[in-house]
Amino acid sequence: MSPWFTVLTSAVVAAIISGAFGLRAKWNEFENDYYKYVVNRRIEAYEQLEKLILGLKTCVVGENDNRPYHLLFSSEKDEDWERAFALLGNVMSQGLWLSDEVFSKVTELNYLIFHFEKPKSVIEFAKNEYERLATLRATLERLLAIDMIELHNVKRFLRSKDTRDPGFHLIRLKH
Repeated sequence: MSPWFTVLTSAVVAAIISGAFGLRAKWNEFENDYYKYVVNRRIEAYEQLEKLILGLKTCVVGENDNRPYHLLFSSEKDEDWERAFALLGNVMSQGLWLSDEVFSKVTELNYLIFHFEKPKSVIEFAKNEYERLATLRATLERLLAIDMIELHNVKRFLRSKDTRDPGFHLIRLKH
């Protein structure tokens, strides 16, 4: 065999190996960028959840009856309903990026708020539902903390979204 053939064969093999490593490096770079994107979207979703939790974390007491209610519902103006709906809507719209457990609890909160006809008093609604709202808020806070521990585990999160049953069911909004 000619020395040129050996040199040429070595160059081709080196090019193939180099190309394979280059393709693998590019694939790893793409995968890392994708994971960063997913994590950033999840962080944005959980920031919206934190805003909702904050609105349910602060409480005030009624002047006449000393019954507690959440600051989110502290005014009789329609803006309080709108603010609550907006905060809840912002979280619900990010549902894809939340864990299934968190989204389930946010949906439960959504049903609680939207299930009833709009009461005459926003504050009265908040007083009547104080315990349920506080319990949901505490559960959401706990689930948020749990999800923060595993936020970096993108593969596990994406696998959890591969469910056969989307959980769709009809609900009755009015009595």
